[in-house]
Amino acid sequence: MKRLLWPSAFALSGLLLISAAIPSPAGQSAPLPLFKGVTVSCQTWGIEWQMPEMETALDELKSLGVNSIAIHPYAQIREDGHVISGRRSGASTTHITTPLRWAHERGMSTMLIPHIAYWGTKFLWRGEINFATPEEWNTFFDEYETWIVQMAALAEAEHAEVFCVGLEYSYAQKYDEHWRKIIAAVRAVYHGKVTYGANWNEYAEVKFWDALDYIGVLAYFPLTKTADPSAPEIAAAWEKRCAELERFSKQNGKQFLFTEIGYNESSRAATEPWAFKTGGEHATEIQARCIDIALGLPAKHPFLAGMYWWKWLPEIPHHEQENYRLQTAPIKALIAKHWKG
Repeated sequence: MKRLLWPSAFALSGLLLISAAIPSPAGQSAPLPLFKGVTVSCQTWGIEWQMPEMETALDELKSLGVNSIAIHPYAQIREDGHVISGRRSGASTTHITTPLRWAHERGMSTMLIPHIAYWGTKFLWRGEINFATPEEWNTFFDEYETWIVQMAALAEAEHAEVFCVGLEYSYAQKYDEHWRKIIAAVRAVYHGKVTYGANWNEYAEVKFWDALDYIGVLAYFPLTKTADPSAPEIAAAWEKRCAELERFSKQNGKQFLFTEIGYNESSRAATEPWAFKTGGEHATEIQARCIDIALGLPAKHPFLAGMYWWKWLPEIPHHEQENYRLQTAPIKALIAKHWKG
């Protein structure tokens, strides 16, 4: 999730906000509703996603107006390029398929956004995944493609509406032809919308947006350097950023999808949204202002197909409190304010 550098729509007078029907490379053109999404995360490798507490979480999210959820199954990276996934040992995938099915039973759409787990290596975040030799890069891309296509097949089997082929790979995303090959292999088994999640400061560097349906971005944009920014200041910063994003959207003929967005309870939430450190003066108020304003962006900006908020956790026994936590009464009220129509 967050690293060194990353990494509500109101109902408008009865008008249903939907994403523009932009034909994909596979010929798709059906519009999808605005994604009012939340990522349901985990503190393990995902076993929580098939526990009863997950159903409770989905019910609460729907009650707040959330209409889409994302989950992020893992594979492990090795420093020599090998990608280790549970599928190699025949591990069950019900922790992936079950929550997708449960969400659909509740009328919610889904995004599958597989993550590479980098902990236990020299890499401090996915943007640092890099290899010294062509052989290691070939190992990485060959094994990554095998795993990501397996994940895409699960997304297809459970009719997930969106599939994200990768995220934050600052070095790997420079290998354009490898990604085009991966995207083609995904489209061979999966027929929903496909995106990639670029870090907030790198989306313009990605060269394969034409092969995808949405321009995906982890939207941890710095907004202001002010110590205690007001709501109007935060809103003005977002409008400036949105003008930039809209230009890029028009140039590429595709909507943006915020594949991840979040704000820590931190006095620097508007300055360094990617930072793990919490606390500081006016931390709760600044976090709330940032969330409140960002939730309202899609209603004003049709170039945005929606967003997925980081993060929500099923309330299983003994789970620890984490940063970027959405599960507070004030934040729940903000989500309902914007998204419960």
